[in-house]
Parts: sequence; C-alpha cells; structure tokens
Amino acid sequence: MHINRFAGSAQVLLLCGALALSGCYKKENRTGETSPQNPPAQEETTAQPRTTTKTPEANPATASQKVDIDLYLEISNGMKGFMPPPAADKEPTVFQNRLNKLISEVQDGIYVDAKRYYMAREDRQGRPVLDSVAYGTLKNTIVSGIKADVRGTPLPDMLRAALENTVNRGAVSVIVSDFIHGPDPNNPGQFLSLDTDIRSSLKLAEHENLVVAVLAEASPFYGTYHPAVKKPQVSRTLNGEEIPYYIWVIGKQQEVQTVTNKVLRNLPAQQAYFGFNYQEIPFSAILKSNTFRPAGIVYCTSRTAEVCTSVNLMPEKEAPVEFTIGLNLSSLPSSMQDVKYLKQHLKLAVAGGKASVGTVIAADEEVKATPDLAKYTHFVRVIVPQLTANTGSITLQLPQVVPAWISQWSTANDNNPVASPKKTYQFNKIIEGVQALYRDQNETVFSATMKFNKETK
Repeated sequence: MHINRFAGSAQVLLLCGALALSGCYKKENRTGETSPQNPPAQEETTAQPRTTTKTPEANPATASQKVDIDLYLEISNGMKGFMPPPAADKEPTVFQNRLNKLISEVQDGIYVDAKRYYMAREDRQGRPVLDSVAYGTLKNTIVSGIKADVRGTPLPDMLRAALENTVNRGAVSVIVSDFIHGPDPNNPGQFLSLDTDIRSSLKLAEHENLVVAVLAEASPFYGTYHPAVKKPQVSRTLNGEEIPYYIWVIGKQQEVQTVTNKVLRNLPAQQAYFGFNYQEIPFSAILKSNTFRPAGIVYCTSRTAEVCTSVNLMPEKEAPVEFTIGLNLSSLPSSMQDVKYLKQHLKLAVAGGKASVGTVIAADEEVKATPDLAKYTHFVRVIVPQLTANTGSITLQLPQVVPAWISQWSTANDNNPVASPKKTYQFNKIIEGVQALYRDQNETVFSATMKFNKETK
C-alpha cells in the first residue's frame, strides 16, 4: 500500500513538473515576443529606450538614438565680447546661456555617446589650431571669458580643420563662431573668393554625403568688436549691442537631426538646412473623417486600403472636388514644419488636370486624439475643379529654399554694428559656398504623389 501510494504521488509530482516546465517554456516564448501590453517586469529597464523611440518626439525612423559629437568653440579676440567676465550684478549673455545649456546636454544628456571639446584658434604661423580641452575648461571659458590675446583663424581654414578632424572618427561637428571672415593679412584676395573658399573647405561634406544645419542668434556683446571691414574704424567698443553668432552642425542627416532636436532643442528662429532630403513622407487621402469631410465625388480607389494613395474623382463644372491629404512631417526640421512656412512654399504639381492648394493646417489636440488621424502632423486641402485625362497624379512638393533671414543678416559693410545691427559680413557669400556642395541634389525636400482615376457617370 505504501509503495502504491508512493508511486501515485510520484506520478502526480512528475505531471506537475511537466506542466511547470511547459509553463516556463511558454513564458519565455512570450518574453521573446515582448508583448507591448504586458512586458516582463525583468525587461522593463532594458526596454525603455526602445519604448521611448516609439513616441512621435523620438522619431526612430529619422534620428539615431545616440551620436558622437565634436564641439568646436572659436576663442579669438573677436569672440571675447560674447563671454564677458562674470560679476554679481551682471546677467549672462544670450550666448553664454545658449552655450552653457548646449555643453551641459552634450556632457550629460542621454543622446550623446562619445564627446570631445576643442577651442579653435590660430598659431603664430597663421595655421589653425584645435586645442582639445576638458569639459570643465570649456565651461570655465564660456562663463569667465577669454583672457589670452588670441588671433582668429580665417574662416575657411577653421572649417576645414574641424571637419577633417571629425570625419576621421565619424562624429558630428558642432561649430560655434561669429563667422566673421578674417583673411590672412598677406592675402586680402580671400575677401573676393569667400564663397568658393567656403565650398572648398567643406568638400568633405559633399564627398561623405553629409548635411549642414545653420542656426543663427544674436547676443549682447561687451568689449572690443573687430569688423571685417576696417574703415573708418579698425575696431569699436560695444556695450550690449547685439552681434550675431552661429552654430553649425555637420554630419549624417539622421545624426544632425538628433543634435538639433534632442541636444540643442529650443532652436532659434533663424534656421537653414542644406543637403537634407526626405524620400519617403507618410501621407494619405483623408476621406472618412468628419473633421476633414471631402466635397464632391471622391473615394479611395482601394476599398480596403488603410492608407489611401490613389483616388477616384469626378469633378463637375459647378462642383469641384475637394479632399484633404494628411502628411506626417515629424521628421522634418522644425522650421519646415511651421504652417506659415508651408503655406508660403508648398507647391502642387498636377498631371492630367487642374488643382490648387486650399488650406494648410497642423494637427491640433483634438486631431491628435483621433486614432485614424493621429499618425499625421499636417493636413492639406486640395481643390480639383477639372480633369483633362482619365488617369493622372497630384503631387505635393516642398522645394529647397534659402531662408529669407540669410540675406537679411548679411552685409557688405559690418564696420558699424550700432547703425546696422544683427549683420554678418558677406554671410550670403558664406551660404552660397555651402549651397554649392549640393548643386546636384534633388530640388525638393520631399514630394508626396497621389494618383487619380477619372470617375465617369
């Protein structure tokens, strides 16, 4: 009896063990699948970065999670006024505030992996020097000022040295300077070749398929200002007048976007982007939403498609077709997402008919809360009064445009910044040199093509 009872108990134990092992196996399999509804507790900490990338802000399709950064600060005499010596009764300048936040994010932020800091200057032979410094040294320079007598490097030479240094290790260059060109005194002809010299200094950007983001801001300036144009005065003493400074970010497009969106953040209003291109922008005709109700006879060519990129239309003489195209522009630079910018620059190309752009709006909170619409950031109303072919296409395009602020911040004579504030000597020529790198690039930032079929009665 005892033996039978023991055998029965053993069978029960074996059965329980088999079930337990089966249960463990299934749990591991679910863990491998990482169900988003109920992720395993042990994996929550390691899964957090992946979860973060799924939010619209992180935009995993267009931005690397972490980048390596080489940050260069020009420390010539001309930069001293942005970083006046500290005092209890003095507020930091706009420049000092911006740079302090920038280097803090580079040093301690989660989006930067390796980082190196450099102070850019010129040696006694007129050659560019990039002094590698510690974070503390750079921070102390920004908050306490430049104390040494330091000559500035000609702008093309500084850019060339910085880019060559950074490309060798595949990092992103962040260059901070007033971008006032001070050519070699023995070679004043550099004033006449500024655009081509800039283009030559950045040739690695073209060869390595890099992009350039240019950010501009003005800051109060205290002390000796050194203009490029030396007449009637070689220098002037300023007491808080605003002088432009610039932050250039050069690297692979996805990595540059990480720097601008996640490291710099709160970008100044003056932004320009060169070499950026977006081959695929998510878009769809919005035909079933009460918020964007279409007008006239229009329906999706596919009755089952979740994303509609082909429509059937039948505009009539007194009843044009109107419908809305939703676009996800979250991967674009913030300035290009601005509704005013889009209204000004968005173009419509039509093959097989006539059409025009009606309204352009950004998603509001109500739209963002609607599941079928939440995937799109902007909505463009298209008006189609006539079709001239049985099939055709309607293409929304955003062309490459040089922002108006570049010419507004440029001057041929920077000798008196009090009379003509927020101007940089031949800044338009500098930008022309950058543009030349991308002369063979696609003329549009993005295009979204909606096909159509002419519906007949």
